[in-house]
Formats: sequence, C-alpha cells, structure tokens
Amino acid sequence: MPGAISNAFMKAILISPLHALLGDSFAVITVTGRRTGRRISTPINVSPQDGEFTVISYRNRRWWKNLRDGRKGELHHRGETFPVTARIIDRTSEVLDELKTFFGRYPGHAKYFSVRIDDRQNPNREDLDRAAADWVIIRLAPSEKE
Repeated sequence: MPGAISNAFMKAILISPLHALLGDSFAVITVTGRRTGRRISTPINVSPQDGEFTVISYRNRRWWKNLRDGRKGELHHRGETFPVTARIIDRTSEVLDELKTFFGRYPGHAKYFSVRIDDRQNPNREDLDRAAADWVIIRLAPSEKE
C-alpha cells in the first residue's frame, strides 16, 4: 500500500498543471468522513469508460466507504474537479464478475492483482476468486453540484 509521502507527492502532481505527465489513469478523490466530517483526499487509479470512472480498491481501504448511501465525492481528473456519485460493488460474486470483465478489457492489468491470464486471455479462476475477496469496485459517475 502506498505511504503518506508517496500519496502526498502524487496528489501534488495530480492537482498541478503537471497532471498530464501521469496520464489519464490517475485522479484524486475527495470524500467527507462519515464520522469525522473531515475532507479526505487520496490519489486513485481510474479507468474512464462511457462517461464513468471505474476504480478498483483494496477492500480494507477506508476512503470508498465514505461514498456509501449516495454520498457524493469530488474527483479531480485531467485538471478538472467535479462532483461524483458512487456505485459500490462489494459483494464478492459481483466483484468476481466485474474483475473478469475488466481483465477481458485490460488483460495487462491482471498482473497488478496477481491474476494470471492464460493463452486464451482468460483469467485463472483461483486467482480471480482470491482477488474478488481482496478488492472492491467503485463506479464513479459525474453528478450535479449540490
């Protein structure tokens, strides 16, 4: 897991004019803590598709839990900041299906999740089962400002 220093470094680049150096797959999400009310910003990897952003996060990370129950966040991506609403996919069977589709679209990403891909571009079932237990999928859709 990334440390506080590397997160601070990534956030600084992503919100600066230098954000283009890192490409389209990085963003900063800002959420409001459910208990503390404090704003929390963290760099994330995103996969833009069809007007939404797919994020795959460790299940034990906390930031995404602040987006439950329709709570909004703010996404800073490619020099723009806009409100987002999340659809959280955390049921293991659904995560497995989503990961299978994701690795079908991006087979090169499977290695980052320790999922082996066979000669026919199919993910290894045991690896996929383990990954589905460790990760969650968050779909971020741009929303109206409050």
